[in-house]
Amino acid sequence: MPTLLYDVMRVLLLLTGPAAFICLLNAGIALRKEGGTVFWIGGGFSKWMLWAVIFLGLEPTLTWFQFLGIPVFFPPGFAIGTPWLANIQQGISTFVNSFVVARIAPVAAAYFVVRAVLDAASGAGPLPSLLSAMFLLAISSTHALIDAWTPVGNRFSIALGLETMWTYLASRIMPIAAGLAICGAIVQFAFNRPGYLRLIACAAGFLTVSALWILINRMM
Repeated sequence: MPTLLYDVMRVLLLLTGPAAFICLLNAGIALRKEGGTVFWIGGGFSKWMLWAVIFLGLEPTLTWFQFLGIPVFFPPGFAIGTPWLANIQQGISTFVNSFVVARIAPVAAAYFVVRAVLDAASGAGPLPSLLSAMFLLAISSTHALIDAWTPVGNRFSIALGLETMWTYLASRIMPIAAGLAICGAIVQFAFNRPGYLRLIACAAGFLTVSALWILINRMM
């Protein structure tokens, strides 16, 4: 295969990481559009999170073609021999890391904090905007987590990433959400406001989501 085609393949594979960063930034913005504390199945947040997993697990997933007997010519090594292609890859990676992740994401998070203050002033809850701001500030850590969840050399990499994401959601995020729901229920009860029983029920649901999933699996 010509060296130029190998270099083009190297550029595309090396740009999957920056593409995942862009997906996570869009996911944080879509999370606020969909309510902050909730998201639509098949909506913007879930779509961008799925694309982030796909980009980070793309290279090992291509081994499916080898499993099916179709030859796949992976470029040997990651060094790009064509100078202008190397400059394009380096420029895009630097732009995403130094401008989008280091500058744009914190600025967008800051605007969401302002939106949280305005929401509280108008009588709405500030939590949706605050959660979106926290998500945007943590896209580097989220990127590293998803990258670790999509192991190299496993053709099931994308599926493993989605499964591990579900496990992380059920074991880490849901208990935190349950604690926040209990705190909200205490505040509602202290100020004699309705709705604290609903928050307690939500906390119970958050803590038992894994058990509910196992129960549904065994019923089918």
